[in-house]
Amino acid sequence: MSAAPSGNDQLEARHSIAVVSRRTGISQLVLRAWERRYEAVVPARTATGRRRYTDRDLEKLALLQTLTAHGHRIGDIAARDVAELRGMASELPVEATVAPRGGPQKAGELLEQALAATAALDARALEKVLERALLDLSKPVLRSQLLAPLLGEIGSRWEDGRLRVSHEHMATSIVASFLNSLNARQHVPSGAPLVAVATPVGQQHELGALMAASVALEAGWDVLYLGRNLPAEDLAAAVRDRGARLVLLSLVFPLDDPALVMELRELRRLVGPAVGLAVGGRAALSYMPVLAEIGARIVSDDATLGEVLRRS
Repeated sequence: MSAAPSGNDQLEARHSIAVVSRRTGISQLVLRAWERRYEAVVPARTATGRRRYTDRDLEKLALLQTLTAHGHRIGDIAARDVAELRGMASELPVEATVAPRGGPQKAGELLEQALAATAALDARALEKVLERALLDLSKPVLRSQLLAPLLGEIGSRWEDGRLRVSHEHMATSIVASFLNSLNARQHVPSGAPLVAVATPVGQQHELGALMAASVALEAGWDVLYLGRNLPAEDLAAAVRDRGARLVLLSLVFPLDDPALVMELRELRRLVGPAVGLAVGGRAALSYMPVLAEIGARIVSDDATLGEVLRRS
């Protein structure tokens, strides 16, 4: 029996990115994205610039893979230390510690194919990748390990000039159509509670709302999906007409819109105190003061959304 690694061994940067990818099941593309965008780990570099990871890095990445595969957003947990991540993983149900079908390695392969299709402006090829993903991956893995990294990487490549706006628009259109179709096929139990999902006025990005609708449907809710850029008055009327118990909003950009603050206050006034409000998206924290004022709950990932749905 080999001895357990010493503290010094754990801190020795000896693993290549290929080894880390093979042992964690995370694609090299996703590993580099997590490093660049979130500083999940900061690997050492050889004299020739090649990445080298420690045992501690490897353990942290494996924990991040497990947690993101089961609903946590990488942006919310990347900065946490290994001990905290171990505690979070220990709280997962026993069945959640078993790798979902397809797993992250397959998701990584599909991500590479999706990015290649996007770069080639090949809409049909991207559609085929998403169709294969639906067969090979569980829905939580599909959202967290394929769709979210795909859209994030497309955004990064657009910012640095490797992709054009046309690439982003094509991919966004394909993913939105895919999610709409996926959600439409989800069985809704008789008597299921209703949640209204939308983006408010000024919020033009709806993919986060579509993914949230997917989570709600899987949790046994009926979803009234109202799309993007919806005025508070129209949203509130739909909530009243259909008797929605909860309103779920996605906020992405801009981060400091005074008109949106007014819209959120108006929405609370119009729907009344009995209807729950929950808000997610990367811009949500920028509106914390008004969200606290109107009693809206912040949704940071699939797991917290699931908790909001269970308690509503």
